[in-house]
Amino acid sequence: MSEAPKAEAAQKVVSLTKTEAQKSSTVRLQRKRRNKLWVSFVLLVLAPITLATFYYTAIATDRYAARAGFSIRGIETGASLDGLGALTGLASAGSTTADTYIVLDYLESRRLLEDVDARLSLREVFSDPNIDFLTRLDPDAPIEDFVKYWNRRIRTQSDPTSGIIEFEVQSVTPEHAQQIGQVVLELTQSLVNELSASARQDALSFAREEVELQEIRLRDSLDSIRDFRNSEQSVDPTASAALEIQLLSGLESRLIDINARMAAQRESLDENAPSLVALRRQAEALSEQIDRRRLEIGGTLLDETGTSAVTEQLAAFETLDVERRLAEQSYASALNSLEQARRDADRQQRYLAVHVRPQTPEKSEYPRRVRNILLASFMFFAVWGIGTLLTYSVRDHLT
Repeated sequence: MSEAPKAEAAQKVVSLTKTEAQKSSTVRLQRKRRNKLWVSFVLLVLAPITLATFYYTAIATDRYAARAGFSIRGIETGASLDGLGALTGLASAGSTTADTYIVLDYLESRRLLEDVDARLSLREVFSDPNIDFLTRLDPDAPIEDFVKYWNRRIRTQSDPTSGIIEFEVQSVTPEHAQQIGQVVLELTQSLVNELSASARQDALSFAREEVELQEIRLRDSLDSIRDFRNSEQSVDPTASAALEIQLLSGLESRLIDINARMAAQRESLDENAPSLVALRRQAEALSEQIDRRRLEIGGTLLDETGTSAVTEQLAAFETLDVERRLAEQSYASALNSLEQARRDADRQQRYLAVHVRPQTPEKSEYPRRVRNILLASFMFFAVWGIGTLLTYSVRDHLT
């Protein structure tokens, strides 16, 4: 055999050997990656799912739930506004919408938690060592953490259309859950009563203040009229003016009668006849009286400012009299409003209409083990899958 074919055969053997080595290295690398993938799957998926399953099936403490439902109702006092409503601009019954939001906020508040804790020792129950470590309350937890813990043990919901409020409380025993629900319901009723009493007292205080103001206004009006009468020496200038007009009308009627008699006698008597002279003197005297009274009533008797004294007197008295009548009407309306406020204060305008009372549960509803295990499994698998895809994508991009 020649030298050239031997060299070609040796080169083919070497190339074949290198290709098999590369393939072997690739196989080992892929096996190593698969092993890492399985290890990551075990550590990031199987192990957490196993721990979650063990926790929810063997460790997690059962929690029982008690539910209650109610609505806030108000006593209707009529469609129209009464005197107090006219003064305040609000209907006497008012709207219960604001009270509904107040109650919803109260159910998750620190005030409710402290009141319930004072009756049922919630901190002691929720920090019992028999409760699992994830749901147990720290006995020395500050009140802020206690409130957060409480908000995870109570759930509220409301229907704005109907005004119905429902809440659910959880505890480690059926009896304790029912007791918590009953105490929460009683405390909510006390809150509604407090809100109603506060509103009634506010309305009553406002009505009393309004009566006092209107009484002062009426007294000032009467004092002004009394001072006017003392200064003008006239009890009622309007009545005096009416009397003057009536007297003037009588004088004018008499003057007309005398003039008619004088006209009748001139046809048969001389101008110097004693009877005609007497009638003429009476007519002149009546004319003087009429002119004088017209001056007093009509306004030619002027004061220093050039205004009719009688007219100014009448205008001043009419202004005072109108103010007096308005003060009397306002005072009477304020008295009616005060009486209405007193009647409303004697009855409860807000009350809790309970349609679902807390009952003792027979089985635990929390934790929801199957659902939580499935959710945990999905979450761990999703995190692992996304992380794996990102890792392979970066690795392929770099190579």
